[in-house]
Formats: sequence, C-alpha cells, structure tokens
Amino acid sequence: MKIVADAHIPYLKEYFGHAGELVFMPGRAISSHDVKDADVLLVRSITHVDENLLSNSRVKFVGSVTAGADHLDTTWLDKAGISWCVATAFNAPPVADYVVSVIAALQTKHHLLEKKQGKIAVIGVGHVGRLVVERLQQLNYDIVMCDPLRAQYETDFFSTPLEKIADVDAVTLHVPLVKLGEHPTFHFINEDFLKRQKKDCVLINAARGAVVNSKALQHFGAHLHWCLDVWEHEPNINLSILEKTLIATPHIAGYSIQSKIRGVEMIYRAACEKNIIPHQTISPISMPTQQLLLTEKNLDWRQVVLSAFNPMSITDMMQNLILPVAEHGRLFDEMRHPFNYRSEFSFIELKGGELKKEDEVVLKMLGFK
Repeated sequence: MKIVADAHIPYLKEYFGHAGELVFMPGRAISSHDVKDADVLLVRSITHVDENLLSNSRVKFVGSVTAGADHLDTTWLDKAGISWCVATAFNAPPVADYVVSVIAALQTKHHLLEKKQGKIAVIGVGHVGRLVVERLQQLNYDIVMCDPLRAQYETDFFSTPLEKIADVDAVTLHVPLVKLGEHPTFHFINEDFLKRQKKDCVLINAARGAVVNSKALQHFGAHLHWCLDVWEHEPNINLSILEKTLIATPHIAGYSIQSKIRGVEMIYRAACEKNIIPHQTISPISMPTQQLLLTEKNLDWRQVVLSAFNPMSITDMMQNLILPVAEHGRLFDEMRHPFNYRSEFSFIELKGGELKKEDEVVLKMLGFK
C-alpha cells in the first residue's frame, strides 16, 4: 500500500507506518501526478481534494486532519466511491482554550470588560462553539448564541438571528465555511454586521478566514478590536489587516500537542473501520501532560492562562516577521508548521505559586489540574 501524506501532519509513522509505504509531501504542492499510484491520501485544510486531483488515481481513502470538510469535494468523492473522513471536533478543546487566552490578554490590556459587566456573542455553537460557551459561562459572561441549524433540530435551543446581534462586547466565530445552502457563512460578517457593532467591540475569528469579508472589515470595522487566527487568502494574507489586528496568530487556535495526536488517531481509526488498513491493538501514542511551575505570588487566573499560552507574544512575532516582507506567504506557513509546544489546559498541572481562592476555582473550571 502507498500512502501519500502532508509532511506537516505529525505522528503518521506511528499510526500508519505499519500499513505500507509513506510518502511525505508539502500539502500545498500535492498534485494528481503524486497520487496516481497512491491508495491513501492524508491531508490538512490547505490541500483541495476533488476530481482534478484524484480522478486518475487509485486512492480509496482520504483522511483529513481538520474539523471541517470545505476543502474536500465530498459530493464527488461519494460518487467516485472514495471513502473520506475528517477529524470532527478534534481541535475543539484548544480552540476553546485559545478564546480564553485571548480574553485573558484583552483584559490585561483593558480592552474587554469582565464577567457579568460584559456580553459575548458566540456565532456557531457546534462542537467548538459549545465548549467556548461553556468556558465563557465559567468566566461569568452573559452569552448570546447564534446557530440557526441547532435551532432547527433542538426545540430547547434559542438562536439569536445574526441580524439581531448588536450591543455586545465581543463576537467570537466558530462556524464552518459554507458558500451555498440555507445558511451560508462565506463573507457573512459583512458591512451590515460590522456597522451594527458598537465601538471597541472585540471580533474573534477562529473559524475560517473567508467568513469575514476582508474589504468590509477594512472599510467598516475600524471601530472594532480585531483578534484573528484565520485569514482570507492564506497564506498570502492582507498585510494592512495584519498591521491593524490587535491579536494576530497564524491559524494555530486548534493546534495543541494533544489535538495533533487526537486528529491523527481519529483518521487512523476511520481507515481501520473501513478496512483500508490493518488495526493496531495498542494506541501508539499516549497523551502527554505538562507541569507549569508558578514562581510568583498573588497570581490571578489571567496570568496563569497567559503563562500557558500568550497570544500577544505570537502577535508580536507575527507582525515583526511578516509585515516587513513583500513575499510573506512562506513566512506565514513557516510560523504555523512548527507550532507544536502548546498543551491544552486539561493536560496542564500547576505547581508552586500562590493563588487567590477565586482564581483557583476559575482555573479548575477551565481544566487546569
């Protein structure tokens, strides 16, 4: 068996190495020639998988270490009899942790109100959004939820219409990129939505870059604080937007040591269930834990969260590296690919330091040990 895989997917040798020959390639460069004699294709969101790529191949399984499938032509794959799988919700915990880290950073800079004084709109309350809502409720925020799909199927779920969302202190986006159908999300954060938001409202996008209309953001969103992890036209992002973004990270909200293991294991198990590859009886990788040593006294929960992951330091690095360079797409990818040192809160054990009781309670609710 021949398995062609994006070279930046970790742990593939451990999970798929026993099944056959592994051929690693840059995800953006995988072509029809590369997969014509492959049996399995393993990708990330940067590889578009469709008829043009696979029609002349013998590929019988496509696994994508992504939560969404907008880069896969699933209609064609189904018609062609090619099994496919995405790692649904594999990155939900680190994205929820990311939103908390952004809020901690914003509060230390006095850009976001605390607790019941503030109201946050969560748009998209699926696998990721549910966890985000849970985290925000643990921080005692007043939550407005928008998810018309859930409202269709859950009688006890109330979805605030998108056009009614206004007068909130923050908006955080957790939707798939959908261009057609009853509830499209492509560019749904548009001129009208941006104009409705009050001055200094925080806009967090950890979904897909193209759910925000970049031109509208520049022309009608200057009164907001932008916190962007995803960008339209990645990796060739808009430098003017990057320059004005308060918190900027290179599409790593869902990246953690644990999520990378979780994602690969999910597509591996799917391939086993479909009898594409033989199953290993023992999982080859166990989830690692991390100890975080706190050396200061009188720490609050924000300082601890930012000790685990500080998006402001990534922002400084990203803006300093990318803004001066005309050909910046390569640098965006180079920042993103090696990001493999962040642990999810629930895998971090705190040692030392002194915490107030109320901060200790918050950190425990957020998952810290």
